[in-house]
Amino acid sequence: MDWTGLGDEAIDLLRRYLTIDTTNPPGGEIAGARFLAEVLAREGLASEIAESAPGRASLVARLPGDGALGGVVLHHHIDVVYADRRYWSVDPFAGEVRDGFLYGRGALDMKGIGVLQLAAVLALKRSGTPLTRDVIFLATADEEAGSAFGAAWVAAERRHWLAGAEYALSEFGGIITDARWRTAVGAIHVSEKTALALRLTARGEPGHGSMPWPDTAPHRLIRALARLLAAERAPRVLPEVREYFRLLARALPSDAAAGLDDVERALGDPAFRARFLQSRHWAALVRTTFAVTMLHGSEKRNVIPPEATADIDCRMLAGDDPEEIRGWVERTIGDGQVRVEITKPPCLPNLSPPDTALYKALDAALRRRRPDAVVVPEILVAFTDNWVFRRSGLHAYGFSPFVVDEGELRRIHGNDERVSLDNVRAGARAYTEMLLDFAGA
Repeated sequence: MDWTGLGDEAIDLLRRYLTIDTTNPPGGEIAGARFLAEVLAREGLASEIAESAPGRASLVARLPGDGALGGVVLHHHIDVVYADRRYWSVDPFAGEVRDGFLYGRGALDMKGIGVLQLAAVLALKRSGTPLTRDVIFLATADEEAGSAFGAAWVAAERRHWLAGAEYALSEFGGIITDARWRTAVGAIHVSEKTALALRLTARGEPGHGSMPWPDTAPHRLIRALARLLAAERAPRVLPEVREYFRLLARALPSDAAAGLDDVERALGDPAFRARFLQSRHWAALVRTTFAVTMLHGSEKRNVIPPEATADIDCRMLAGDDPEEIRGWVERTIGDGQVRVEITKPPCLPNLSPPDTALYKALDAALRRRRPDAVVVPEILVAFTDNWVFRRSGLHAYGFSPFVVDEGELRRIHGNDERVSLDNVRAGARAYTEMLLDFAGA
């Protein structure tokens, strides 16, 4: 294959894709879907676009195999989060190239990965390589706002788009580098924590702000939140998390790796536990987390309201019981005047095993991309559409062949999001080679 040409084409496609503003809300993903459809059509690949609501579009195209093995869905979301132009050094929707990087909202999350998938599909089509599996290119709306108009809608209303599929690939994964580490770490996401929407509602007697008393609704709520945030649920180490830290220890400096070879046992040591929980990421991998994100009380500063509420972003690990968590919060705050409720049906966490044929192909792809990398199965503490695919019976993984450091990762949902041109070129080849390895006859 012409890898140089494919890499250059991928850069051009991503630059053009990034100029399409699909900020969610409102989304407007149909513009992105039409762009993808035009690219596919030029290669003789038919696609279908469907709208879950006006302008909220998703797209599917299928490169058929011989049906000998279950198909693989290559998924990315078209929508992106808001970019505040005041804090960017470039226009976030100009597709600007500067100093070897392509800038734009969605460069990493996740139009960049989507273009690698697109480039791989184009390369397979042009090569005429016989396939043992269908390769299904799927681009959806609304991931950044919960997927109701995107992947979840596709699973409910366009289930035939996933027909014959055994696997799915979405965000994020990749190879992380750090100058302090002994070697790079390649991550394949096998699960993710999912959100449990909790609301605390305190009630009390209303009155004038000039004459406060201890049991007003806002005061009750503040004390309840203080008790919740001071409490700590016992760590729970999933087998996949145990394996993640065991392998991670090989990449970290010896002082940082101490205890990680058996993290469940080490957490019994108070000194180790204190050090371990100082890492927000590590702490989130072994326990249910609670973040106070929204507060509401009075509509006027001098009016004590009869009700005050706090919305909590709780994140669950696989095996967590939403009702058990709600009850634990209720007991922890210990105030009968504060109601604890689940405000949205929870999406239960799910796992895909790290021993499937696809996982092994992803592992090999990351090792080809960076031979020194330690490849680990990781649970993503954020949220992607993979829970939808797992709920639909597919083994789903977060994967990308990008090589990035923590500084680049912090640009996701932040300012000056970007991806290196070298990553796009090498990534297009890596994705194609992975599919040849996994789905080629």
